[in-house]
Amino acid sequence: MAFLVVIAALGMWMTPSRQTSSAQDGTKSDGPLISRGYTDAPAGTAVIAGDPTGGSTIVELRIKDGQKVKRDEIIAVLSNYPKADVALRMAEANLAKLKQIHDTVLTGTRVTDIALLEATLKSSVESDKLSTLQRSRSGKPPDVKELEASLAEQGLEREKVRLELAKTTLKNDLAQYEIDLANSMAAVDNARRSREESLVRSPLDGVVVQIFSRQGERISPAGIAKVVDMSQLRVLADVDELHVARLAPGGKVEVTFRGSPTVYKGTISRVAPTVKRMQRVEPDGASSTDARVVQVEIELDDPSSMPPVLGRETRVTFL
Repeated sequence: MAFLVVIAALGMWMTPSRQTSSAQDGTKSDGPLISRGYTDAPAGTAVIAGDPTGGSTIVELRIKDGQKVKRDEIIAVLSNYPKADVALRMAEANLAKLKQIHDTVLTGTRVTDIALLEATLKSSVESDKLSTLQRSRSGKPPDVKELEASLAEQGLEREKVRLELAKTTLKNDLAQYEIDLANSMAAVDNARRSREESLVRSPLDGVVVQIFSRQGERISPAGIAKVVDMSQLRVLADVDELHVARLAPGGKVEVTFRGSPTVYKGTISRVAPTVKRMQRVEPDGASSTDARVVQVEIELDDPSSMPPVLGRETRVTFL
């Protein structure tokens, strides 16, 4: 009996010691943190919807799945394009006609006419001087001389008035031309803008990874297509919020892609400032629990080595 009592006491003494040791091991653990992730390009992804004022139906789709596109390349033509194109051509024709009138009439024929009027007036002034001298030497009665001088003066005044009227009219017409030119150029700009709204362009260099709307269809609420700049691919990993203290921009990681043994070195470029909730499936596969995770963005030290595949599964080891 005494022997059994001693064994029981010894067991009770050792048990708390082992439990304490186990707890301390858990808090002291500083092994690598491992998380699953996937490839994505959050800063290099564009969902192209098109301007609704350009039309709601695609009359021409110029892209295919997997096609590479350049920035500002036209990927689709919307239903308003034919009408907008005709309107632009008409506006451009009106502008060209207006400029032609300015060049051939306002600053051409009209200026020449004014120059002729000025020359005629100058000649008339010199002729009047000669006539005045001849009258002074002639033996005509004074009243005749006075009448001839009055008629000559009236003729000169008419020519002066005609010249001033031509100059004033040209000045007013040139001012009106500037107004018409501004209005015509504005009409061309508006027509060009309307036509541009019916042309859907890629906002970046990238690859078409998904097409939501096809030729002849109305534009889907999801848009027309999704384009991704593969040079901006990153690894996104969801890490349990319990380990957020171990995460910081600049931290080093190792990344392996599913199906490949190659290990890539990387650096944490961003740690999300918010915690998101997601469903995590338990190992038994029959139940799931809520997980609170922080998203971590990782950039490979050699970005050119990133496999150009969107959504590829990865294994991230935080060093």
